[in-house]
Amino acid sequence: MTRALDEIQLAKVTIESYRDQKFTEPAGVWRALFNPTELKFSRKNNYTNEQPAGASRPTTSYSSGEPDEITIEFFFDGTGVVESTETVRQRVDGLLELTKFQPETHAPFYVHLFWGAFTFRGVVTSADVTYTMFDRAGEPLRARVAASFQEVIEPETLARTERRESPDLYQTWLVRDGETIDSIAARIYGSAAYWRPIAEVNRLANPRRLAPGSVLVLPPKAT
Repeated sequence: MTRALDEIQLAKVTIESYRDQKFTEPAGVWRALFNPTELKFSRKNNYTNEQPAGASRPTTSYSSGEPDEITIEFFFDGTGVVESTETVRQRVDGLLELTKFQPETHAPFYVHLFWGAFTFRGVVTSADVTYTMFDRAGEPLRARVAASFQEVIEPETLARTERRESPDLYQTWLVRDGETIDSIAARIYGSAAYWRPIAEVNRLANPRRLAPGSVLVLPPKAT
């Protein structure tokens, strides 16, 4: 009997909170009493369209990816359907605690969410609470919380799995104050002499003057 209860408990959505982006400093655990009926997963990529001279249609190239996102609606019930030592308000506050600014780290918690075989590391970006039932004293008895999570990948892990600043791929570059087209070319292609393809692709009237905050398309080195 105990084993069966443990298996049910392990199947519940569980959120571990951490103080650091490397997920090495645990801060606590929050577990749902009711599993959600659905989980929405979102992945988005950005592409750049360029119009070659004399062509009727633009060419499309990969620009960048965005963090994965998930949305889950949690259900809370304090009418006695499931025994709990906490009120609905206390359980909702426990979930909302994951979104609060922490003075020690100057940021909210990082979270690791588990649900069966599904696992997700990130941060809670939003939590919308709707109370749907109250007792005579005004204490909430039922609530729904629509929570959104955004993926977080530790920089060292991302660097190990991707080729950063590859000269063989299309890229975009945000111009910073003081940068020149020569310095950008030298950093990406290894030689300042590659400034001309950058100027041509972006149709720069004056390549020697780059406006800080503008975005450049950097073509593959072969181009």
